[in-house]
Amino acid sequence: FLFGGTVTLYVGPNHKKMEIHKKLLASISPELDKHVNNDMREGIEGKIYLPDEREEVLTLFTQWAYTGDYSHKSIALKSPPDPKDPWSSLHKHLELCVFADKFNVKILKQLAESRFHTEINPIEPKSERDATSLVMLIGYAYDNLPSSHPILKYLAKYASWKLGLLRTTRGFNELILAQPFFLKKLLMDLNGRTAKPRRSITDTNTTGHPARKDKNSTITTSSGGVGKSHTVSGAHHLSEKIQKRRISNKKS
Repeated sequence: FLFGGTVTLYVGPNHKKMEIHKKLLASISPELDKHVNNDMREGIEGKIYLPDEREEVLTLFTQWAYTGDYSHKSIALKSPPDPKDPWSSLHKHLELCVFADKFNVKILKQLAESRFHTEINPIEPKSERDATSLVMLIGYAYDNLPSSHPILKYLAKYASWKLGLLRTTRGFNELILAQPFFLKKLLMDLNGRTAKPRRSITDTNTTGHPARKDKNSTITTSSGGVGKSHTVSGAHHLSEKIQKRRISNKKS
């Protein structure tokens, strides 16, 4: 991709200029590929305007595109999250998840979701500061992710788990009024939850790098961890599911 020229990204309201190789960008995102390879002005001139995106998000995105790890050179994400304030790191993962979903960057989306769950899992919200940060996190997620996104369901369960803390938090009532979909999800999960919600078992890409599409996936456990030596071929895993379903149908 180094010989296909570059594209200039104009990011945010101030049009911060960022360069990325054209072929690399096109291979990463079907949506951005439409902007790169077309007969319109932006395609011919090699310019893409992203006024609604934050500079930091695009910086992390380009780091991931070239290295496979958006924490590779990011001081903010390179070190472990601050145990006293882990919410800013969680918000960055969520922002990348929103960006990846918006521009259909599937591998980055999986990686950002995985890191979000890994970092939120050990958190035990207790203080007013924790509750306020959680409200802001939920509000951002419900404002920017599609209604079918699994993180929304998870955050509703998380809020149900910490409802006693959130109930007295400034901004929680405003969140409920502004997000009726969140309220609906929350009410559906109000069953006296006393245990922290667990992430559903999902397939996640092991590498998180656009240049390493080897069709391998790692099974993530309900606790957010990764099963030991449990990497399987995606095609083989699907084949096993189909065979089991056929056997089940024959028995019935």
